[in-house]
Amino acid sequence: MTQVFTTTASLGPLAADGGQELCVPVAIAAGCAGIEIRRELFREETPRLDDLKDLIRKGQLVSVYSAPIELWKADGSLNVEKLDVVIPEALSIGAVWLKTSLGHYKSGVSDLEGLKKYWKSLVSDSEALELTVENDQTLHGGNVMKLRKFFEDCTEAGLFIQMTFDIGNWEFTEEEAMKAAAELNKYVGYIHLKHVEKIDGKLVTLGLPEEKDSLWRNILDLLPRDVPRTIEFPVEGEDVEGVLRQYVSMISEA
Repeated sequence: MTQVFTTTASLGPLAADGGQELCVPVAIAAGCAGIEIRRELFREETPRLDDLKDLIRKGQLVSVYSAPIELWKADGSLNVEKLDVVIPEALSIGAVWLKTSLGHYKSGVSDLEGLKKYWKSLVSDSEALELTVENDQTLHGGNVMKLRKFFEDCTEAGLFIQMTFDIGNWEFTEEEAMKAAAELNKYVGYIHLKHVEKIDGKLVTLGLPEEKDSLWRNILDLLPRDVPRTIEFPVEGEDVEGVLRQYVSMISEA
């Protein structure tokens, strides 16, 4: 079966009431294989990352660290100031991926060789951490052609960076998700799942529909089957653990 992860954002009330640590036992009990920790959800200025790492490891979960930063600044230069902060944090929780958005990548200007050297200066060969870049909800970071060019350039430069393919974010950038999947599938190493609908003129993130012909199922058919699928929509109900378990089962079998 395909591995299914959850984000702590999907268990928002738990994270808000008691910290992201409370999400870990729920993810374990629901059968998740991994958990994505969200930097923006830390309540403390200096969170206890070592404690979180121990909790995740004891639960035998894979950890991903999501940082709401852009990899490339507006002038196309590497966002070193933000990376200097979030890379050590990702290492502190034992993450296998640090997830960022693309930002303002400029082919021929943005220094991929510089990124390669910079990464090696902070992440040793003995550490598992890798970088993954997500299509976000901005027009510059959620553009299919810009993302494809970035990953093509990375491949040519010998820089191993995989894509986080967020199924729902294409709605925000008015790109067609099926076309995006066909264009970018060979770069995808991690998937975010959510259902997005326009309600009263606003795009709203909802749980995945069960129907066999649902768009999310059709998109998954175009993406690699051996990469983690991650729940990134609100998991709600009196029995949050039970609801999460149902989603894990449905997604793993899709």
